Parts: sequence; C-alpha cells; structure tokens
Amino acid sequence: MKGTRTLIISIMFLVAAIFTAGCVSPPAPAPVQTQPPTTIVPTSFPPTVTTTPTSTIASSVTTIIVTSIPVTTDTEKEILHEKGMLTTTTFQTYDFKTLGYKFLYPNDKFRITLKSEKPVLGYAVNSEQALQLQGLAPHYESYSKNVQWGLVDASMVLEKATDVTREFTVDDVGPLSYVVDGRWMSYDPIYDGTPPFSYELIITKISGPTTQNFNFG
Repeated sequence: MKGTRTLIISIMFLVAAIFTAGCVSPPAPAPVQTQPPTTIVPTSFPPTVTTTPTSTIASSVTTIIVTSIPVTTDTEKEILHEKGMLTTTTFQTYDFKTLGYKFLYPNDKFRITLKSEKPVLGYAVNSEQALQLQGLAPHYESYSKNVQWGLVDASMVLEKATDVTREFTVDDVGPLSYVVDGRWMSYDPIYDGTPPFSYELIITKISGPTTQNFNFG
C-alpha cells in the first residue's frame, strides 16, 4: 500500500514537472522598433543667386567681295615650219605678212630654230629692206669678225648657223621679214664648188600684243 502511494506521488511530481516545463518557454525576441526619420531643420538658407538677364546684341558682319581679274596668258604658236634648199649664191625670204602678221609691234616675241647642212646666216629685217637684198649680199671682211651688211639694218643675226635656237623681241612697229642666206660662203674660197644643201626653219610666236593680222590694204 505504501509502495502504491509512493508511485502515485512520483507520477504527480512528473506530471507537475512536465506542466511546468510546457508553461515556461523562452521569451519571444522584442520587436525591432523603427526610429522615425529625424527632420533636420536648416538654421540658414543658401544665398540667393541673382541671374542677370542676357541681352542679345546683333553682330556686325562685313561682307568682302573678291573680284577676280582675268589674267591674259600668252600661248605659243608655231607660225612657220619650212624646209628648203639653198646654194652659196642664194637666199630665201619669209615675210611675216604671209604668216598672219602684216605689222609687228614692240614686245612681240619669237623663237627661231635654224638648222642647215652648211653654215648659213639667219636674220630679221624690215620688209622694205628685204627687197634690196638681191643686190646686197652679206659677207665677211678681213678687218672684222662680224658680217657686213652695207645698207641693210639687220636684227637678231644668227651667224654661220647649222643648228641654233634663239629668241628675239621686236623693238619697233613695222612689217618684218626673216631671211635665210647662204651667200656669205661665195666670198670664202673654202666653199667653192659646194653643192646645194638643205635647211630647216621654224618660227614660233611666244608672246606679245599682236594677236591678229591687221589688213589695212
């Protein structure tokens, strides 16, 4: 009987212990409280920026007009390319009138190319003087190394030319002729018996004011 009571008391203590353990549980964690935002009231205000209105000023634009001046360029023009035959007693005249230039003017400029199998004279003369050449043969004298012309006033003389190119400029207004002359050899015994020989003459107008043939009759 005593043992039964002891068992009952033990069971009661066990039930009480279980009940006490079930009732006592660990406390739940305290909820996290969110701090309300702190409002900071400024004690001073930023300085006021005053904006100056911008005034629009129309710029003054200067227009520069460039006027181009036409530049006149001279174009070279071959006005004669002739091949012929001469002897020690003959000459050949080329009148610029037949080449399109009845009158030439100061600063008219030409290039002369003269080639010959034998040394010849090439020269420019007034067309009126060219008519007198039949009785006036250029030649050399013992007292001078230069060719003698008598009454003929020649310009741009190519002496004893076999392959020469040279330029010349007209000085005076007037009709002009160019002459290829082999007669000087007739005064030199070295050329006695020389057979006829060939020559080539090229005349090129380089520059100058004359651009057309002036037909005044």
